[in-house]
Parts: sequence; C-alpha cells; structure tokens
Amino acid sequence: MHRLLQRQIDRYLGEQGAIPENLSQFLAAVSAAYESADADHLLIERSLDLMSRELTERNHEMRNELSIRQRAEGQLEFLLSLLDATLESTADGILVLDKDARVVRFNRRFVEMLHVSDEVAALWNHDTLIENLQGQIKDPAAFTEKLEYLCQHPEEESYDTFECNDGRVIERYCLPPPQGEEKVGRVLSFRDITARTQAEQALLREKEEQKALIKKLEEAHNQLLQSEKMASIGQLAAGVAHEINNPIGYVNSNLGTLEKYLQTLFHVLAAYEQAETAMCDSHVQAEIRTLKREAEWDYLKQDIFELLKESSDGILRVKQIVQDLKDFSHVDEAEWQWVDLHKGIDSTLNVVHNELKYNSEVVKEYGELPQVECLAHQLNQVFMNILVNASHAIGPDGHGRITIRSGTQDDKVWVEISDNGKGIAPENLKRIFDPFFTTKPVGKGTGLGLSLSYGIVEKHHGRIEVESEVGKGTTFRIWLPVRQSAG
Repeated sequence: MHRLLQRQIDRYLGEQGAIPENLSQFLAAVSAAYESADADHLLIERSLDLMSRELTERNHEMRNELSIRQRAEGQLEFLLSLLDATLESTADGILVLDKDARVVRFNRRFVEMLHVSDEVAALWNHDTLIENLQGQIKDPAAFTEKLEYLCQHPEEESYDTFECNDGRVIERYCLPPPQGEEKVGRVLSFRDITARTQAEQALLREKEEQKALIKKLEEAHNQLLQSEKMASIGQLAAGVAHEINNPIGYVNSNLGTLEKYLQTLFHVLAAYEQAETAMCDSHVQAEIRTLKREAEWDYLKQDIFELLKESSDGILRVKQIVQDLKDFSHVDEAEWQWVDLHKGIDSTLNVVHNELKYNSEVVKEYGELPQVECLAHQLNQVFMNILVNASHAIGPDGHGRITIRSGTQDDKVWVEISDNGKGIAPENLKRIFDPFFTTKPVGKGTGLGLSLSYGIVEKHHGRIEVESEVGKGTTFRIWLPVRQSAG
C-alpha cells in the first residue's frame, strides 16, 4: 500500500486487521492510483528538470549571442563614428554615390564648398541635392554626365576641374573602388583650387612678362650694339671726311689753278705757233715740227683738258662719298629731326653702291614726300639692311632690279623697296624679324639686320609689311608717321 495512504489509515483506523474487505479493495485501488500518480510525478519532475537544464543552456547561449551582438554593435558604432570623423575632418568635400549614381553620403565640407543650402542638406534627397548643385555650376549637364560615367566605369581613375557660376574653380578627383567592393559606387573628392589657379595664372603672366622683358632687353642690347657700331662708323666717317677733305680741298684747288696755268700757257704757245711761220730759219722750223709730231701736240692739247675734267669729276665724286657717309651716319644728329627721306635713301645708296653695282639695277620711283620727324641715321640703317638683303637675294651671278618707291597716305608716308630675287619661303616669312634668324651660310650674316630694322621702325611708331613669292622676289614696305606723337 502506498505510504501516504498507509499513514492515513494508521492514523484513523489503527491496525490493518480491523479494515473491512471491501474497504481493503478500495484502499488497494486508491494505493494503485497513488503509485501511478507517483510515477507520473516522477516523469514530470524529470521532464521539468530536463527542460530547466535546456532552458539554462539556451539562456546562456542567448546571453553569449547578446554579448557578441552588443560588441559588434559597439564596434560598428565606433567605425561609423570614425568614418564620420574622417569625412568631416578632411579638407576636401566628399560625395559618395551608389552604383546607380545616386547620392549616398556627403560631408559638411562638400555642402559648404558647393553652397548647398541647409534645408537641402537636411533632406538627404538625391534629386533635390543634384538640382541644387546644378544651379551652382556653369556646365551642369557635363557635371552630372561625369558622375554617371564614373559609376558606369568603376575601373577608371578620374581627375578634372569645373567652374562655378561665381568664378571659383573646383578640382574633382576619383579613384576606382577596392576590389571586392561591388556594392560601392564611387567616392569623389572635391577641392577648391581657385587661389591656386589664380596663383598659377599670375605666375604664367609673370613668366610671359619676363619673356617679353627679356626679349626687349635682347632687342635693346642688340640695338645698343648696332648703335655703338653705327656710332663707330659715324666717327670713322667723320674722321675720314676730315682727313680726306683737307687733301681733297687743296688737290681740287691745285687742279683749278693748274687749269688756269695751262690755259695761260696754251695762249702763249698759240702765240708762238703764229710766230712760227715768221721764222726764217727753216732748220729751226723743221726741228719744232718734229718735236710737235713726236709729242702728238694736237692730241695733247685736247686730252690734257679732258684729263683735268675727269680728275675734277673724281674729286667731286670723292667729296660726295664723304658727304654721303656723313649724311648716312648723322653722327652729330642724335635727336629727332625733320628729315628728307629721299636724301637719306640716296645717301644710303651711295654708301652701299659697291654692294649693288655688280648685280643690281636701282630704279627710283619717288613720290612727293613731306619732311618726316625721325632719327635719320637709324632709318638709313633700315634702308641699308633691306637694300643689302635685296642684293643678296638677287645673288652674285644675277643681274636683277631693285625698285624704290615712296608715297603718302593720310598722315603717314611709306617707302617700298622691291627686288626680283629668289624670294622668301613661306615657312621662313614669319620668322625673318626674329633675332639671329638667317638663311645665309655661316659667317655670311648675323640674323640681326631685319630684327634691328623692325625695332627701329617700331620705335618710330611705324610698321614694316613684307610680301614675297619664291622665285619672283620680295617687297618691303615701311610705314612711318609724319609727326611723332607726344608720348
């Protein structure tokens, strides 16, 4: 009998022997029920114990998972905070796009640089942000096309610049995403390089100004060298003129006196010839006739005056050359003066006569020119350079023509020097005024003549025009103002 039932019977009925048979059967049934309940209870206890242990283990696993998740969330929060700090601490504007070229993220520097309004920045709406950006950029279509292109070609590196409506210049730079990051679109960096661009432009301008200054210094140096050369020539010409003029003066005077003496002598001889027929001594007459015949008396009387005339002409020619040298160099005229250009051209032609006489015929077709305010010796140098070049273009074996024309137009005069030489090749035509450029063989030219001429004409506020055709010749036309401006 179940122990609990036995305890109750003993309590109320005493000994078991006093229990009726029917009650005993009932008690047996109850005891069996108790025993069955104990078995079920034991099973339940065991099930509950098993469930408790399972719940304990599961709870421990959940606590572990929760701890891991909390650590992961903390780490993620730290990484996001680090990313935010990185994005916001960089000096560049950052714009992040997904693969469809839609805005994912941007930093505060980007907002400030592209003048994105706070309202638009707070919305984080792609369309609104792009519309706001397009309103700030000079070429909005190109800007958005570039963003789409970069997202469609993630393997490409890109660097370019664009200009904002307010004149600022923005640099845009983008590297390909790391391998394996297919979900990422593109990360673009933006930097305001307006100050740098302005500094670079200022540096370029300064370099150009330096180049122009160096060129001017070279031209001034070359002109100084040429001026010193011309001054030396002028001083030499003045010295030569002084040294030659003195002997030429007394030779010319002596020739004039000799001519007078000879005329007197021939008058006396003519009187003797008249008296010759009156001589009675035929022997003396025969001797005189023999002497006159041997001396070729009739020819001598005629030729001696021609010799005197040629000598006088030669002396006059030497005097003219000396004067032309003085006129060409104008050594005593360093200031601006009113000058007859035709006289300067004629003087220059006489100076370079030896250079031209063997291969060139000079044709003058002068027009009416007023006197021109200029530095005559410098313009004569220009004429000389062009005339000598014309002679060289014709060549030593040729017989060409150099034509000099002149005229006026409004308040300007022009002088044109043309030759029918070999001409200038088109590729050289634009370089002929460059310093040291020459097509002549080494030792035959410095390449400074036309460069100096160009500078001289510019100094006179004029210009030089040139036309040339290979095989037909070249024409230089020099334009000069009649009066120099006050500046």
